[in-house]
Amino acid sequence: MMTPIVFSQRRQMSLADRPPGDAHCETLAAQQVVGRMIESSPLTADADASVAETRTPLQAPCAVALYIDADNQSPAIVDDLLASVCDDWRLEISRVVLAGNDHGQSIPRWQAALSTRVPEEQVLTLEVPRTPEAADLVLILELGAAMEQHRQRADLIVVLSRDDLLIAAAEAVRLRGCRVWVAYAQTEAAAARTRLPTLLLPAVNRSVDSSKPRAAADPLPSVKAAIDAPNTDVQGTTATHQQPQDPKTKTRLAQLRAQCIPQPGGGYLSSDVGQVLYQLGLTRKADRARFLRAVPGLREVGTGKHKRLLF
Repeated sequence: MMTPIVFSQRRQMSLADRPPGDAHCETLAAQQVVGRMIESSPLTADADASVAETRTPLQAPCAVALYIDADNQSPAIVDDLLASVCDDWRLEISRVVLAGNDHGQSIPRWQAALSTRVPEEQVLTLEVPRTPEAADLVLILELGAAMEQHRQRADLIVVLSRDDLLIAAAEAVRLRGCRVWVAYAQTEAAAARTRLPTLLLPAVNRSVDSSKPRAAADPLPSVKAAIDAPNTDVQGTTATHQQPQDPKTKTRLAQLRAQCIPQPGGGYLSSDVGQVLYQLGLTRKADRARFLRAVPGLREVGTGKHKRLLF
């Protein structure tokens, strides 16, 4: 029998620290669990049969449990999410499960955003390897392990992700009598395919609101200096010097500057820029490349994981 994965809520635990063989076995076990959970999902079962099999939740929701895919959603949505949950719905946060591979420091950014209204001891952080669907799998395992507890305590489960695998598992949990919603940032990407109630959140970080002086519409001084400096260390250049006329392009540039971490010497890590653009709806590599080609004066400095984009 496979030994279950146990995560301590008192510390952040990384699956990458486990021996490779154990991680492989856990992934296989997780995939088996996922398969069983989504067999009766509305995505794969007849709609009428699914409705007939759905267990009615015991009572009205008393609190909210958040399951967050940090690799799929940006912490820019936290303020609007918590405003809806805590202020509009008048519900307390009972638990937060935050999973991600920490690419682009997504986990610390999520932790910082949540810390304004959620006590640290209520947040379970799970760092996963940089493998496809790793965050989805650990979130599904945690969701399955706590499913009956959520049902008995009348928690409203809110899954923050657009990923089909995680949403299918959430639908399976709904069929077993839990109240489940899906939430994600509203972008130009196609809406998630689900019958679950869905909360669409603004994709724009509040820091780019024109009412705040610290709008990120202009580069930091260090970035300006790097752009104005002679082009001596450039490894490559993305050409076009024409100012973008599309308002969406200007908005995305402001979002990039707000959500990416400025680097010493100016600019932003290329990996950070790619991840934020993905979260903003540019899920295809070709679309991200096309957008970057439209950025005026964009320069690339460095190589590999140290490559920075100056704009």
